[in-house]
Amino acid sequence: MDLSGLKWPLIVVVVVFLGWLCTSGGVNWMITKSTTAVVGQDAEQDMLDEARLTKLAGFVLWQFKYEKAGEIMMMAIDRYGENGPNFLYNQYRMVKCYEKVKNYQKAHDIIIALMNAEASQYDDRIPERDNLALRAEKLKETHELR
Repeated sequence: MDLSGLKWPLIVVVVVFLGWLCTSGGVNWMITKSTTAVVGQDAEQDMLDEARLTKLAGFVLWQFKYEKAGEIMMMAIDRYGENGPNFLYNQYRMVKCYEKVKNYQKAHDIIIALMNAEASQYDDRIPERDNLALRAEKLKETHELR
């Protein structure tokens, strides 16, 4: 049986599906897919779902949808708390979201919390304490924070 005639329709379907994933409907579908399991019942599923939410938040952040990315990161933080392997990284990326939506005080507070927790010791994706301190000071001076 010759299936070569299905090649182009299949490619079109895949491209349309990937394009749909970039829309609000696609993002919401991925959020629903990642939050249907009850937290705490299956540790492996929790790790997969938390990683999926983290990656989805990064994808949405890449699309410059800072509010939505922040919502997804907060969802991962709230659902999995400090037990999530991406907890500190999601907090760090929340700083960018808060900066972009002009909530500078909240961004500053998170940076200070990450510095106090010595977050870079636990997650290599987070800058060292000195870099965090510089960023916090810059935010404080630029936006006249307390």
